[in-house]
Amino acid sequence: MGELTRRGLLGRAAAGVAVTALGSRLPGLGTAAGASRRVVPLPSPKQVRADFQRMVDFGPRLTGSPSHAHFVDWLRREFVAAGADLLPCDDYAYERWSAGHFGLDLLDGSQPGAVKVATYYTRSQETNGAGVEGPLVYAGQMPRDPADVAGWAAAIGGGAAGNPQGSILLVDLPLPAPLTAAAFLPLATYLYWPGHTEADWAQIDYSRSWIEPGLGLPLAPFQATGAAGVVFVVDRSFEALAGNYLPFDHGYEPLPALFVDRDTGRALRTQAAARPKARLTLTATRTGVTCPSVTAVLPGESDECLILNTHTDGQGFVEENGGVAFVQMARHFGSLPPGKRLKRTLVFAAWPGHMSGALPELQGWMGAHPDLVKRAAAAMTIEHLGCTEWLDAADKGYHATGENEMFGVWTTQGKLFEITRDALVKADLPRTALLRPPVQFGVGGAFQTAGVPQIGAIAGPEYLLTITPNGDMDKLDERLAAKQIAWLADIAKRLDGVSAADLRAGDPTLGSDAPAGDVSKPRQCRPADGVTARFHGGRGRSTVSLASKLAPLDGVVVELWRGGKLVAHSKPVRVERSARKVVLRRHRGARFSPGHYKLVVRQGERALLRRPVRIAR
Repeated sequence: MGELTRRGLLGRAAAGVAVTALGSRLPGLGTAAGASRRVVPLPSPKQVRADFQRMVDFGPRLTGSPSHAHFVDWLRREFVAAGADLLPCDDYAYERWSAGHFGLDLLDGSQPGAVKVATYYTRSQETNGAGVEGPLVYAGQMPRDPADVAGWAAAIGGGAAGNPQGSILLVDLPLPAPLTAAAFLPLATYLYWPGHTEADWAQIDYSRSWIEPGLGLPLAPFQATGAAGVVFVVDRSFEALAGNYLPFDHGYEPLPALFVDRDTGRALRTQAAARPKARLTLTATRTGVTCPSVTAVLPGESDECLILNTHTDGQGFVEENGGVAFVQMARHFGSLPPGKRLKRTLVFAAWPGHMSGALPELQGWMGAHPDLVKRAAAAMTIEHLGCTEWLDAADKGYHATGENEMFGVWTTQGKLFEITRDALVKADLPRTALLRPPVQFGVGGAFQTAGVPQIGAIAGPEYLLTITPNGDMDKLDERLAAKQIAWLADIAKRLDGVSAADLRAGDPTLGSDAPAGDVSKPRQCRPADGVTARFHGGRGRSTVSLASKLAPLDGVVVELWRGGKLVAHSKPVRVERSARKVVLRRHRGARFSPGHYKLVVRQGERALLRRPVRIAR
């Protein structure tokens, strides 16, 4: 761990960035030198909807996809515009799997033709364009316990189904499993739903498609039967199941597989009795890509920091809107005048990999930034804001209930719990449950085991992972999301007045595990404008190598700030694809003092890049 950390720090130094340059050395800047900024309020419901729509307009942000890259660029640009400094990206190598055509066709039998397929099994073995063919064989219902699946699959050939060799197996899943919010009550430390009792909470239907088969459904047992492919029947309507990205967290599987809804499955069971010939198609491509993180720092007066954490990859408006909420919070906190700002530095961590089945997620980010983890007084992990509740029922179909989706908030016990509870009551967010770690849904649990006091806020609606033309924007409650963001901002303000030692007291489960190792490769981040700036600091003069990778830019100015004062700036220059060197000198030949500075690259009033830099002795 020590060697990995040193390598990470050296990599960042080689990129010309001092990752330790936090706190009062790096005050936020206005949109232009000496200009005052109006205070940006926390977002209105209208602004929430507009920014969430902007994210959805990029398309499904599946890990490593072009849409994902465009969204990450947008986050970088918006954080810079809000006054935050970008630290080097942490690059992760990844093989992206992208589905093409998928389908199931019956080639003979009583009802030949195309079958209505709800979705594909993510990262299952792709076929060529001709697909795989074989008799459609009904194998029965898979056991609910994953430990029993291998034995059950091995016995398929000895049952009524006959020899499965070369077949397309049709398998009923006993899923989604019946589940209610009663499962969460043993973890609950505070329930906020005025006018309702624990019995009312226990009646909330929490059976969700993403819980199963999103977890624990390996295909190797079916491959061992000799089957050519699998079609799983899920106890869901087509409307609820269509477009689900399931399972989202598995790696590659050895067989092609598809999902169909309960009504389609019922018809297929009848037809499978005659073992009609079937063709299963699932084309896909595998592409080597790199996926970068975003780490943006909004400096405060203290080296201590509050980390706001989420992932960047997702499907619709739900997965993952936490980064958009962070941009909205950065706009507000970054616009506050001196004396009104938070004392602690805000660190916005947004990383890839939640939908990958391969990348290290939060543990990788923590391993790449041990300095920030060490400085963290607390962390807030935010996922899935503004969700309304939709249920799928045999009698009512897929429908809205009129309630907001239950919101679970895992909270380190002690002072952090008290602050979260008090802010929750003030915000009036019904159907929000405060829950006790360390058993925790969501991506933030690593902070708890690493000893960082944390809250992990997450909703889990039925449509969590669906890919739809409108990104499920019809299911967004922007008023709820705006209230949730205001609540999170209030927690951040309240935390600012509590010492790190007090926040760490009172929870015996707050661990001492070290973060995972640094598995990333840091590099210079560029916002969507395509501007790169490599700094070379010297006592007599400093130089910056500027390039614009997307389009030429005129009137670009480079500034060097220290302690809130502009100490050097360039004349306006034209920046093109080929790097050009810009020289910064102090007035009348004065020398630069060694220490930490802020490099700002602008075009007129617009900041293109903000970055902490260092001039050595």
